[in-house]
Amino acid sequence: MAAGYVYALPDDRREMKAARYLNWRINRRVNAEDTDLISRVQHGMASSTYVPGPLGKSEVCLRSFSQKIRRMIPEAQLERPPAPGWARGNGG
Repeated sequence: MAAGYVYALPDDRREMKAARYLNWRINRRVNAEDTDLISRVQHGMASSTYVPGPLGKSEVCLRSFSQKIRRMIPEAQLERPPAPGWARGNGG
């Protein structure tokens, strides 16, 4: 697990030391869970059976980005990846 940085005002009170220690323990666990989840998602996306699903309506930034990519790279609309080397044939 990668080390993190903490920014805080100096405070040597026992309560603050305890709060910072507990915060570190919680964040360490959350980071480990996130790392595991991301690893499993990436593994699943690499599967030959993976198909992308619809984006939620609340994902406005992701929807906008996806639309821009599809306009700029028409191959991004394909259901399956294009053949290897396809971009070299298009000047890419």
